[in-house]
Amino acid sequence: MLLDQKRTRRTVQVVAILTSIAFAGVIFVVLGLILFGGGGESPEDQILADARARVEAEPQNPAAHEQLASAYAAKEEYPQAIDAAERAVALEPDDLSRVQVLVSLQLQSGDAAGAVATLQQYTADNPEDAEAFLQLGQQAEQAGRTPLARLAYQTYLRLDPQSPNADAVRDRLDELAGGGAPAAPSG
Repeated sequence: MLLDQKRTRRTVQVVAILTSIAFAGVIFVVLGLILFGGGGESPEDQILADARARVEAEPQNPAAHEQLASAYAAKEEYPQAIDAAERAVALEPDDLSRVQVLVSLQLQSGDAAGAVATLQQYTADNPEDAEAFLQLGQQAEQAGRTPLARLAYQTYLRLDPQSPNADAVRDRLDELAGGGAPAAPSG
């Protein structure tokens, strides 16, 4: 009977030691994951790596640069996103959708003046694009550049007087002339 007690006590001690070792191992693994981030790549990092690879493979493809811009924006790396979007616009300067992506990124980064300048450059190069003038008017107005906003809205109405937004733009022009400050028409 004494032998069974000693054996049981020894077995309990061994089990306690093994349990302590296992628990300590789990703690070290958890601490390692917390401190070193698990060693895995985030989905955003993988998307960015894929976009970079596409740009390297297709450097003259504006869509590849736009994809890279979106990947950077998802990580809130706006200077890199804007650079990539600018390359997309440079490759396809007459595509308003590329310019809109760049303007959106500039606005997200807090560069309203850059967004207005981008739209001004686009409208100077594409003077018959009514939609661009509407967007220029909206951005100029939001940036506090009322004379530019009025000029852009007037050009929009001259280019597309029958558009669905024409009445709202006319109303906005009247408010700007009278010193009103309601929101710019959406379009």
